[in-house]
Amino acid sequence: MKLKKSNIYIQLKRYRRRKKSEKKRAANRHRVNAKSIELNKILKKDFSYYNVLTTFLPKNLKYLIFECEDSHIYIDKLDFSPLLYNHPLYVPKTFSLIDKPAESYEFVRFVVSVMLLQKSHFVSIDYTHCEHIGLDAQIYFDVILKDIITFYKRCRSYEKLMPIVRQVKGDNVTNEDVRKMLFSVGSPVIHANNFIRYGDIESYKLCIHNSLSKNRKTIGRKDVDTTNLVDYVLNCLGRLNRKLSGDKIEDLCVVISEILINAEEHSSLNYRFSIGYFVEKNDNEQHFGVFRLVIMNFGQSIYEKFKDPNCLNLNSIEKMKALSKRYNKRKLFSNKNFEEQTLWTLYSLQEGITSTDPKIYKKRGNGSIRFIDSFFKLRGREILTDNTSRLGIISGNTEIIFDGTYNIITKNVSGEQFQYMTFNNEGDITNKPDSKFVKFVPQYFPGTLICAEILFNEDDFENNNG
Repeated sequence: MKLKKSNIYIQLKRYRRRKKSEKKRAANRHRVNAKSIELNKILKKDFSYYNVLTTFLPKNLKYLIFECEDSHIYIDKLDFSPLLYNHPLYVPKTFSLIDKPAESYEFVRFVVSVMLLQKSHFVSIDYTHCEHIGLDAQIYFDVILKDIITFYKRCRSYEKLMPIVRQVKGDNVTNEDVRKMLFSVGSPVIHANNFIRYGDIESYKLCIHNSLSKNRKTIGRKDVDTTNLVDYVLNCLGRLNRKLSGDKIEDLCVVISEILINAEEHSSLNYRFSIGYFVEKNDNEQHFGVFRLVIMNFGQSIYEKFKDPNCLNLNSIEKMKALSKRYNKRKLFSNKNFEEQTLWTLYSLQEGITSTDPKIYKKRGNGSIRFIDSFFKLRGREILTDNTSRLGIISGNTEIIFDGTYNIITKNVSGEQFQYMTFNNEGDITNKPDSKFVKFVPQYFPGTLICAEILFNEDDFENNNG
């Protein structure tokens, strides 16, 4: 009798388990069918990979691949060769958009091609040969990589679009300096939350802001980002026993706020990105550090922004056109060396020049030059050249490098003081700048990137506790 009851109990248990499994399968089929119907509506029954890309790629990457023809990762420039996925993805020896632009842009193009081609479950970024990474190249690469991973996640919601790539990882990071940057602010931190705290590193992790977002957390983001960035600067100075006065901290807040607003408002895609990295060193009884900060946006270049028929500052445009006319008359433009876009980009950095509506933003047009001036003054001495400190701006096909060789000058215009950067001995914007520091470059950057790298010496601050 007990055996009979036991058999009935087992059969009943199996029956319930089977029914439960059937119910789960039915629910799963319903979910899959619902997702399939949803996907049909989204893609309008066009399941071509081209349509999948244009539909699910995040805004910034979609712009770089499908809308910006000058972008080095524009769809027609990507390599979708079937044999591509077997090729090693070696990071260049020097990965920097300013120092080694050709190989750096080519590496990014190669990685994007492989990750969108999706012919392998695993993508390995190999750092065997890499000895130096510029923070400019790192943020550019990581923002693109982040968007590709977001694309994968969006596709993963639909069984029919399940990504082939399952893992993206970095291998053979043998250089200690490269390793410190990667695990302080680079790819492992951004994409895998794998952060390592080093005693000699001060990090300001990647900050992304979308000005069009209506999320509560992002509405007051500018003030939060300004505070975080100021804290980063103060922490870096603090490592060298330097403290700023209340007035100088307030000035620093204003300068940083202005440059963040500029990056945000001048981006036609309404995104801005920032990242920072400081290395403290004690060599031969010398205490110093190298401060790095990058602020970036995607969209129109500075020149394209002013050339846009919808540009609201007609006064600035007229001044630029008049300047171009003078350069043309004197035959100062040279093809692929110094073109109109190079001149306009330089002119846009002068105090009082802005693409925003002057009726609404009366005091705009001094953010970039004040930013450069303020950060070089943080060295604690007059702006002089050293072998490390520089601030680079790349926008479109223009590259401008400020290292203190040419000072920022102040002029009196109609009773008002204005600051200028002319990059020539005459201190005159109507004269051609030094081609070593202001030039046309063949590699096109799809937006604007400001990259500061400044040497702080503790000795500079001993008699200046400003």
